[in-house]
Amino acid sequence: MRKVGNAAIERERSFLINMNTQDVRNQKGEIAFRRKLYQQQLDGVGIFDSEFDASGIERILAERMQKTLGQMRSLKERGIPLSPYVEIGAERCQRSLVMETDLGAHGAAVDISYDLLRSCDHYRDIFKKTGSPIRICCDANNLPFRPNSVGFMFCYETLHHFPEPLAITREIYRALAPGGYFFFDEEPYKQILHLNLYRGNKAYSKESLNRSTVRRAFDRFFCAGSCNEVEHGILENNQISLDSWKHALELFDERDVELCPAAGFPLRSKLFDPASHTTYLAAYLLGGNISGVCRKSGEEVGGIGSIYDALICPSCQQSGSAVQLQRKGVSFLCPQCLKTYPVVDDVLFLFEYEKFAQLYPEVFGSL
Repeated sequence: MRKVGNAAIERERSFLINMNTQDVRNQKGEIAFRRKLYQQQLDGVGIFDSEFDASGIERILAERMQKTLGQMRSLKERGIPLSPYVEIGAERCQRSLVMETDLGAHGAAVDISYDLLRSCDHYRDIFKKTGSPIRICCDANNLPFRPNSVGFMFCYETLHHFPEPLAITREIYRALAPGGYFFFDEEPYKQILHLNLYRGNKAYSKESLNRSTVRRAFDRFFCAGSCNEVEHGILENNQISLDSWKHALELFDERDVELCPAAGFPLRSKLFDPASHTTYLAAYLLGGNISGVCRKSGEEVGGIGSIYDALICPSCQQSGSAVQLQRKGVSFLCPQCLKTYPVVDDVLFLFEYEKFAQLYPEVFGSL
């Protein structure tokens, strides 16, 4: 990994002053769309022709879980501690189930979708997993964890749902403990060589996965892709430039980040200090996926025994105060502002109160 100084952090802080965060309309779209997925895949309601049914999504989740198991074992072999962890954009918690059951790690699965988080119990039974993560419904722009507290954080296919990944990597860096690690995978970066000659089927749908390899490669360069997520108001930012990715990851003191061009091209390049500028240029032009592991400098002192020890009031956090939450029956209470955060179906809601009222008025109204 490449080490950098603290000057990069100061540059990013000045850049963040004028940076846009995810719009509440996008967040509402995310919640509404995921609720429909829950209804289709767990309740059997036919809503989307192009989305997977129950058996289809289970096959996809099984593949994702197997991949996660291999990657996390590899990180563990490198000496990276996996517990306590926070998974951001956890969806149905399939990867956190692997962490809890197969790897003996303990932590939290966070997502803006209450419906997908509550589906965790269903998939735990389907895949015969014995452990479950702490589930927290929250806003990734305002993570409810105290600074310098969490040893390991990770996400898959999450950072491109924001205008700039820097908004979320900033929050991850803040919450990471000294010496902590952040792992991410399956994030897209902008493809330069592309022409929108025709409009194709939904991206990552039943139709797209059944296409031939040649057709997929052709679509990669000439098809104007579409997906149900965008049509329902979700931000799907597949045009993040490599410069934006660099900005987002320069916060970390050590970075091992790889570019993997799509469409079957066997070219890989490091994002920082590439060994070959020719390979880097090819990766830059072709577009594809970016993944990596980053480390925050320092040696962790003490640390937390449980993610519960790291939870802070998101309303106070919004105003710059890190106030640890206290348990009050099945809910959590802020001792400073006296706001209460409920647990519904084993999912803890931790939104700043104004955002809470906007996104989940039915839950907020019951407080």
